[in-house]
Amino acid sequence: MGKLDTFERVKEIGIIPAIRTANTHVAVRAAEAIRQGGIPVLEVSLAAKNGLEVLDAVATEHGRSMVIGAGTVVDGEGVRQAALSGAQFIVTPGFSAETVAKAKEFGLAIFAGALTPTEVQVATASGADAVKLFPCYASGGSRYLRALRGQYPATEFIASGGVGLENCGEYIRAGACAIGVGGEIADTDSLSVGDFRVFTVRAKRMFEAVRDARAFLEENSSLNVGEGR
Repeated sequence: MGKLDTFERVKEIGIIPAIRTANTHVAVRAAEAIRQGGIPVLEVSLAAKNGLEVLDAVATEHGRSMVIGAGTVVDGEGVRQAALSGAQFIVTPGFSAETVAKAKEFGLAIFAGALTPTEVQVATASGADAVKLFPCYASGGSRYLRALRGQYPATEFIASGGVGLENCGEYIRAGACAIGVGGEIADTDSLSVGDFRVFTVRAKRMFEAVRDARAFLEENSSLNVGEGR
């Protein structure tokens, strides 16, 4: 799957669940549980011990049925190692021109972290495929995203940080092309005890919430067009 296809698939699903564990077996099981919940996308955090080994294991097991990416990537070397471990996309916590350039070199989609208008502008100009607005809850949540969308309508935003089932629809309606979630689907306690069934349930509920929010947008868009006539 090429870079553009990867990004389009991520946008189609609209949710990027992230897991952080040093246990390859747990990660593979968690990925399967999330996929069964209707979300064939997963971000594996490289901040965890053995992060690259975990990424490699998940990509090897699920790379054909899921879109697998590497998260918490902070430099070009991290991009290189993630690419060699099977990552199809890169997610950064903050902006780094080096990571964007290296992702382009390896033909990977990259979602660059940013928060302020200046950071958003720089990340967009760098050629990042999307801006991961992080941590979005710290600057006004969906209202802040809506304000940024007004100034940067051509930028694709992924809302991340404090996004959960109760507010994910707000971010979609505010203009996010996708949301990034961590413990809201795969929390540390459930990972540690191997309670994977809860991931399937949470994934399904969040997928439905995002689907409903998009349906709301489409319905209102149609109404607005009709009113304009």
